[in-house]
Amino acid sequence: MVKKSLWNTIYFLSVCSFLFLALGCAWGIRDILQPSGSESVKASSKPNETLPVPAGGLLLGLGDSLTRGIGDPGGQGYFGIVKTQLTLREKEPMSSVNLAVSGLTSDELRRQIKQPHIQNLLKNAKWIVMTIGSNDLFQSSGSLKKIDVAAAEKSRLQYQQNLTDILTEIRTCNPKATVYLFDIYNPFGDLPEANLASRLVTAWNNTISQTAVQFDRVIVIPTFDLFAMDPGKYLYSDHFHPNHLGYERMVERLWQVIQDPPKEETTDGQTK
Repeated sequence: MVKKSLWNTIYFLSVCSFLFLALGCAWGIRDILQPSGSESVKASSKPNETLPVPAGGLLLGLGDSLTRGIGDPGGQGYFGIVKTQLTLREKEPMSSVNLAVSGLTSDELRRQIKQPHIQNLLKNAKWIVMTIGSNDLFQSSGSLKKIDVAAAEKSRLQYQQNLTDILTEIRTCNPKATVYLFDIYNPFGDLPEANLASRLVTAWNNTISQTAVQFDRVIVIPTFDLFAMDPGKYLYSDHFHPNHLGYERMVERLWQVIQDPPKEETTDGQTK
């Protein structure tokens, strides 16, 4: 009888442990696939309502899991780190809204920024930081050991059109905000199959640069070289997203250009 009671207790504890682990796993997956927005300014539900933005300005994050900060154990990512630095630098209170979604593609971002409440945020932003394109590339190119070059090229051309539409929409909403657009890195640089992947990434980065140069106040932040050497040191355990050190390297490069913003042209063509 005692033995049966002991086995019942062990069985009960085993079931509880399994349910606890399953629940934790489910919450973790939900956070990655459907993360909640990180907002310090509440988005308006009324399309024409003016948002109460502090005098220091609004930092707006757009794009995919890199802007969301996936891979950083502390959850900051580059967005959280640069937000802290801007808060310390600005003499007046500032705010931030991170609209990034894990797994987002350029077509999804193109549709996302057409939503009225997001356009309100775009209109009020002082800085716009963005990562977009990695999901387009790596989802279309197939597995690393069997890269579909033709599919990747077709996806690149569609990405070019989507990125043009995205930047056009941003500029229509807000001609003055500076847009900081990170390009793409190859997370597989230390693997035997890395050469072809690197060539694809280079082609996509050329597309990003050629598209961005057509718009005022859009700055491309290079990342390819940041993870080319010793990627294991700067990537998370998934071998795809940056870890905290990797995000810090992205911030170092971003902060350099934030500290030296583009000059504004006056009506007579001079810069100030």
